[in-house]
Order: sequence, then C-alpha cells, then structure tokens
Amino acid sequence: MPRYAQGMDVDLAHLAARVRASLDTYVAPDRHAAAVGEALPPEWFETGLAEMQASLVSPYWIQMRDLDPTSGKLVILRVAVVADAGDGSLVAFDPVAEGEFVVAALDTDPDVARGIDAVSCGFRGDVVECFLSR
Repeated sequence: MPRYAQGMDVDLAHLAARVRASLDTYVAPDRHAAAVGEALPPEWFETGLAEMQASLVSPYWIQMRDLDPTSGKLVILRVAVVADAGDGSLVAFDPVAEGEFVVAALDTDPDVARGIDAVSCGFRGDVVECFLSR
C-alpha cells in the first residue's frame, strides 16, 4: 500500500485536542550546557506560543510532496494541517510517521495542477517545536 494511502482513519477532533494539549503544556527547553551564543529569551517563546494559538485551525487533509528518507524519492503524503501561520507556512500531522508533525510550505509551483497543496520543509517532530521552527 502506498504511504499516502495509509493513516486515513485519524480522528481529526482528537487530533485537534492533542494539538491544543501540546500547546497548553509546552515548557521552553532549558539551555544546554554545551550551547553557544545567547539563549532565546522567555518572551520569544511566549510570542511564538501566542502566534501558534492564533494559527490553529480545525484540522483538514491536504496532499504534501516530501522526500522519502530511505529511498530519497519524491512521495506524496496525505497529511492533516493543524496550524496555518497565514504566511504560507503550515504545520501538518503525518499519520504514517509515528505521529510526527511536519513543517510545510504552500506550494505555488506547477505541482498544484497535479493536486499537490504543499511541500515539506524537512523539519519533523513535536507540533509546538515544528511551529516555533518555521
């Protein structure tokens, strides 16, 4: 079965609740002892979390172009958008990637004509960290 055809039984209401819970319980990471440079101030995280709160959407399905990490080939994934920053960047849930979230960009190239809505930016992980990384 192709990757994009899997994971279609995701409950979008449950996904939205999971995203809100992650946002509500997020704690900024402690500064790593080996880190160099200046630490991000608490205000940076507070601003980012407020922006994320304003960007949350009712999850909806889109098609996203990505690179398969093992083969390096282009794949089309069905992902659920959970946040739209309004600047072309999205955070989406990939149901076949161990529950990971991914940063994506709205696609304005010819892929749109082939039904591709967005392109993966390559950053995956926790929903809040994905949003803050964009």
